[in-house]
Amino acid sequence: MGLKTRLLASGKTEDNEFNISLLGFKMAVNEGLTVFNLVDGVVDEFHDESGTDEGEGSNDRYVAGCDYYINSNQDSGASAPALSAGFTTTSTTEGDTSEAGTNPAQGAGCYGTFTVPSGVSSISVKAWGAGAGGQGTNPGGGGGFTSGNLAVSGGQVLEVIVGEYSESPGIEPQPAPDTNSPAAGEQSGPEALGGGGAEVGPCIHTGGGGGLSGIITNCEGFRSLQGNAPKAPQVYLVAAGGGSMGYSPQASGGGGAGGGPEGQDGRGPGPQRGTGGTQTAGGQSREASSSGVFDTARGSTGKFLEGGDAESHGPRYGPSNKGLPGGSGGSGYYGGGGGSSSQGYSAGGGGGGSSYFGHPQITSGATEAGSNDEGGGTADPGYVACTNEGHPNPASAEDGYVLLTAAAVCAVAQTTTIVSNAFTASNVPTLSRIVVFEENVDSPTLNTDIIASISRDGGSNFTTATLSDSGYVTGSSGQRILTGQASISGQPSGQSMRWKLALANNAVKIHGVSLQWS
Repeated sequence: MGLKTRLLASGKTEDNEFNISLLGFKMAVNEGLTVFNLVDGVVDEFHDESGTDEGEGSNDRYVAGCDYYINSNQDSGASAPALSAGFTTTSTTEGDTSEAGTNPAQGAGCYGTFTVPSGVSSISVKAWGAGAGGQGTNPGGGGGFTSGNLAVSGGQVLEVIVGEYSESPGIEPQPAPDTNSPAAGEQSGPEALGGGGAEVGPCIHTGGGGGLSGIITNCEGFRSLQGNAPKAPQVYLVAAGGGSMGYSPQASGGGGAGGGPEGQDGRGPGPQRGTGGTQTAGGQSREASSSGVFDTARGSTGKFLEGGDAESHGPRYGPSNKGLPGGSGGSGYYGGGGGSSSQGYSAGGGGGGSSYFGHPQITSGATEAGSNDEGGGTADPGYVACTNEGHPNPASAEDGYVLLTAAAVCAVAQTTTIVSNAFTASNVPTLSRIVVFEENVDSPTLNTDIIASISRDGGSNFTTATLSDSGYVTGSSGQRILTGQASISGQPSGQSMRWKLALANNAVKIHGVSLQWS
């Protein structure tokens, strides 16, 4: 008898029970030699997919870690529980599906990841953008809030970005030399997604405004916007960060809160406030007027996924006449504009970024803007305390947060066909016997939910073999040995042997199949 055997590896949690049932499988195979005098055959105790024809099969899900085929949308056949994965800049509440990002220092972090479980087709996403810092009595803006349902597929990996709070981009500059160089207090806003905080892979850098939160894949592709890389980021959902506020002792002001469809304008005296980002363009940085010996510095315009810089120039004619730094724009779908400095001791706050949920895979999208230093979405049931608020003290501004949830997924049996490769018989066979090592998940009916058939002409024609439970496995494990035989003499003459299992209605696991013939 030609024998092809692949033994299962040890180390399983139910090794002893499984090995007993495996012994029953071997006994049923050997029985074919003595009772039926079958002189040729093949035994496949599944250890990989090399014995089956993937092109001929359909919905034949192979679970490599457990060495079986299953006709279910869940690898174990059991229902998948509801899940909830919350992300901060450094942690996650659900370690099976999620990997937290890192944030070893301000502006030096990396995104987290979420792997969609098998059978899950929709994820609820809630994201809170980061707040921003200010100076003195002038707070930075709060972050925005965005929610929606994202269509996904099992095994898909999502990149989860959590915005970091901003340290204030504006400090009271120390006296500087009489030079055209920027003063010591000059600060820059976000160069990319991170706003005031997290570096997201290689494409995010430090900045002054609050960082955005959300789901953006191919983040590394942000370089394509500046360096001709082949891919651009795929933006699914964004909650914007708030704009920061520079030092302005002569008047009240603050950074603009993150949006909403549009970010809030920065607050501050005069026209030097940065405006909020929109759905189509970054916020503008308004230029203040200048006169006398005072120099004017204008912040930069916000961009796609990038808040505008805050700018300040130092004195040209002595240390007492300074243009003080404005606030940086918050990052968002389009970032807010950076605040400008003006003559004397006043400056404008940066604008807040805009939020976004317009991707076609997002449904039921909604967004709530922050208001001044208050963040959006604080009344949502998923809100976590100490999230997305702005503050006058840079160290007290708050990071963003992202919450992913999915409902429990019921295991659903699928119509499945598993077909073997062709095996060459030494002569034209007329009788064949099949042995199936099967394990119940649900309660299948033999020869209805599990149908076995055999071919001697390479699969062009199959003859059904009536299966019966041979009783080699006892107890409540659900593991059993099924046997059946069929006359194949009525098929066209051939020596190319195949077996086929058609599974439906109730989930089962198939651990191995033997085919013998004479």
